[in-house]
Amino acid sequence: MTLVTRGVAWTGQQATMAFGEQLRHWRERRKVSLSVLAQATHYSKGYLSRVERRQRSPERLLAELADDVLGADGRLIQSWVSEFGPQPMLGASAGGEATKRRTFLKSASTALVAGGLAELDRNTDAVARLRDALVPNAPAESAGMALPQFSRAMTRARRDFTAARYAGLADDLAELIPIARTATEPAGQTLAAQVYHLAARTLIKLSAPPYAWVAAHQGEQAATASADLRAIAEARRDMVSLFHRAADYGKARDLTARAADMLQTQLAGAAPQAWGAYGALMSTGAIAAARMEDRHSALAMLEEATNAAAKAPALVLSAGHVVTYRIGVSIVLGDAGMAIEHARSISPDDIPTVERRASYYTGVAEAYTLWGKTDRAVRALLVAEKIAPAEVRRSGPRRVIEDLLHRDLHSNLSGLRALARRASVAL
Repeated sequence: MTLVTRGVAWTGQQATMAFGEQLRHWRERRKVSLSVLAQATHYSKGYLSRVERRQRSPERLLAELADDVLGADGRLIQSWVSEFGPQPMLGASAGGEATKRRTFLKSASTALVAGGLAELDRNTDAVARLRDALVPNAPAESAGMALPQFSRAMTRARRDFTAARYAGLADDLAELIPIARTATEPAGQTLAAQVYHLAARTLIKLSAPPYAWVAAHQGEQAATASADLRAIAEARRDMVSLFHRAADYGKARDLTARAADMLQTQLAGAAPQAWGAYGALMSTGAIAAARMEDRHSALAMLEEATNAAAKAPALVLSAGHVVTYRIGVSIVLGDAGMAIEHARSISPDDIPTVERRASYYTGVAEAYTLWGKTDRAVRALLVAEKIAPAEVRRSGPRRVIEDLLHRDLHSNLSGLRALARRASVAL
């Protein structure tokens, strides 16, 4: 008998195995010793042995890392979910076992570092292409595209953004920006606003805020001309994000509050996508309010975001998305314990987009770093890197890696130095 679960085919015997048995099955199938698996997953050999003998309840973090290392194609993760239910990623402590210092093979480390440098070069080129599209050196030739084709191109672009494929997305957006510039009718201006919005978000992700300001300004103009609620909310969110990154937290918070006053009166009959954009705006504003130590406004904005998520498409804004911002607000307010409680309230599977799921794990890593549980922080960062390497190379996670390196001056944390090299963090 063969059982197909979430696109994964299991034999009848495998489907009845407990997670520990599945782990041993895949380890033996791939001819991987406990020592090698311990080195690759950053759990001790003793811990893994007890998991395999069902003497220890494993964390989901282990399932995520072991599935990747053993090439189980999601089967180990599904086995964990089948046994323990759609529970949060964060389980009980691993018992305080010291994480042993382990060294990666030199050839593997060299390949990973080279890959990281190549991606940095690619990101630099991507930023340059978007910059030149937004502010061309010479008048661009008139570009045109039928509205249905333009709409399909934007759907693909949004999909690439949620999958955290930022450098490749920049190429597509650079080609769409000249088309957006020539849009005149409301439907075309709505799509144009979305192009500029994605350009601003992508440039933020690629750590190029000066050019993101240009995209955000052009997006604001297109959104206002379109009178589309979703476009307006997205354009305001871009401005809030950029004021936040400029450390003008009061301006970001107040801009969010004014946008809420303006949009709330028009949302009653709005499309679900508009609700999603509104909730994303509120979530972003909540972080800025927290930076101002304005707990009341931050929590009120998060409640607005939660209510909006209930009316929005999951891919635009889900309850899981909002939890990632609750984690961020708690971290900013200095409450690492509350951040972990929020993380425990959901399963990563409740977050439908790769970009936000990776942010969930980087937020968990930051919370654990503040809490002093550095080994768990490294594990969370490794899962985030597996999901979306580009997210770990952003400024926030890189600061977490730097903090972890300072906390362990001799870099005894398993895999931290290799992770730092891949993220281009100075050792």
